[in-house]
Amino acid sequence: MEDISDKILFILLKEIINISFQAQLYTNAHFFSERLCAYFPYSQEAKYYLAKSYFYREQYYATKEILLNTNHEPSKYLLAQAYMKLNDFHSASHILETFDYVTDQIQTLSIIPNKAVVLCLKGISYKKDNQINKAIECFNESLQYFPFLWTSFESLCKLGAEIEAPSEIFNLEKVEESHIMKHLIEIIVKQAIKDVIPISMKQALSVSTVLEEKAHNKSTSKIKKKFTYKSKKHGRESTTESSNKMNENVEIQDVAKHCKDTVISCIGKLFDLLTVLGMGYMELTQYKLKRSLKDFQNLSSEQFNTGKVLSWVAIANFEMANYKEGELFFQKARKLEPYLLDNMEMYSITLWHLKKEVELSYLAHLLTMIDRKAPQTLCSVGNCFSLKQDHDSALKCFKRAIQVDPNFHYAYTLAGHEYLANEDLEKAENYFRQAIRLNVRHYNAWYGLGYLFYRQEKYQLAEFHYRKAQKINQGNPLLTCYIGMVFQKMNKYQEALGMYNLAQEIAKDNPLIRFRKAHLLTIMQRYKEALDQLLYLKDIIQECNVFFLMGKIYAKLGDTQNALLAYTQAQDYLKPKSSNMVKEAIDQVYEPQTADDIFASVSNDFKIFLDP
Repeated sequence: MEDISDKILFILLKEIINISFQAQLYTNAHFFSERLCAYFPYSQEAKYYLAKSYFYREQYYATKEILLNTNHEPSKYLLAQAYMKLNDFHSASHILETFDYVTDQIQTLSIIPNKAVVLCLKGISYKKDNQINKAIECFNESLQYFPFLWTSFESLCKLGAEIEAPSEIFNLEKVEESHIMKHLIEIIVKQAIKDVIPISMKQALSVSTVLEEKAHNKSTSKIKKKFTYKSKKHGRESTTESSNKMNENVEIQDVAKHCKDTVISCIGKLFDLLTVLGMGYMELTQYKLKRSLKDFQNLSSEQFNTGKVLSWVAIANFEMANYKEGELFFQKARKLEPYLLDNMEMYSITLWHLKKEVELSYLAHLLTMIDRKAPQTLCSVGNCFSLKQDHDSALKCFKRAIQVDPNFHYAYTLAGHEYLANEDLEKAENYFRQAIRLNVRHYNAWYGLGYLFYRQEKYQLAEFHYRKAQKINQGNPLLTCYIGMVFQKMNKYQEALGMYNLAQEIAKDNPLIRFRKAHLLTIMQRYKEALDQLLYLKDIIQECNVFFLMGKIYAKLGDTQNALLAYTQAQDYLKPKSSNMVKEAIDQVYEPQTADDIFASVSNDFKIFLDP
């Protein structure tokens, strides 16, 4: 019975997906469809389920891309529907003309949702109604009844709820405690006996027949199988044929038991996968980012190299401010799934941080081709305008994203930053607070409020909001750095230095953190330590202000030659508005400087670049 395990695993996943579709839990269906395709990458039926999950999530372009050139009849019908949604009626007509999967039977499906599904839907409803405690209770209870509700687990993680370890949630012991899981096993066993076992049974029976012939080697043995006689003593008919049927029944019972054991084994295999994925995702949402990345590395190659997992890995790197690594994994995800739309707003923000205008414009163009009205697309286009300093056009895009999906909290945060850039602080604060109302764990909005109060020189309020953001995401070194900046503005230099050192432990090569630390050390007249930071930094980033500050320190230390060299290098990376400052510094290089002179010039110059 080789390959039975794989076939039963296919049936199991297919049943979970169908349950999800019937309950209209399309994100759950999509998650398990992606797992199915990872296990069976060449199965047209698996691709059909993945395409169907995209179709019900209204991502019709993805459905089309997955099903192009398919020969699978249900897939052809779904492809035609996708073409119609995309207003490509010519292609839809062409497919339907060649469509053979036609029946004159009316099929009805009675959908009676089970208790776990109802609890999951109640949880989603409570969550959107901002009744968080009730939502958490419903999600937890739904997983007790049916652990295959990934949507419930994902929602608990996003809410920051205290939940059991994934190894406890996705545990075979719970199968015996859940009537829903027992019923699922019965369904899979029946389906397996119907679709999988008969082939193996025929092989087994044919082998037994050959052995029987060899053992008896008599012509009468074949006749006895069909000969019927009546026993007068017992008053009943007896046949060797009925005896054979009894033997077959015994064999079928043995096969059914073996089949049930195989189903449970497949459930255990799927639980092992969900445990690894669940651990990685839970730690991602808890911002235990390095541990999350290690968990994802424990996945098999086929499960790791899927759009969803690669996007999660990219987001983990993004949240640690490892933007180059984040870009790399987003690229891998898009290469694998060019139709990918989920999390693409994060990819666009990554490119914004890297100041990659061409790549960001190209991404926005591709997303526009996929779905020009999707909030992810609109945010990506808005980030393009933002990078070009066209803040009004960026705002139009972010507001349009909010109109399309009023619950898309990141759009509110991005709009808030654009209002900040336009010096409209009141509207900026309003949008940041709306983002927090939608997702209280959205640390980017807390950071936005912190920066807003920092700009207003309300440093205590700035510290409060920065700390709220840092408490949520302790793996992001920039948030720790910003708290240090607040302390620096409040003249709490030791506290500020402590924060910069803490941030540097998380990301030793981050240029902003090193420059801020060097700037502070200069103010504290610890010039050699400041110079060490800048000498390390100049190999990482070629920036006018780095060399300019180096020149100031060399001048203070009386090293005229290196001071002039640093100022000359500063001119090579000069910004127009800084030109007069550099020329004045060169003219003054031979004049004796006090600590106050350096403090004043560095403080003024620092306003020019590397603001948060």
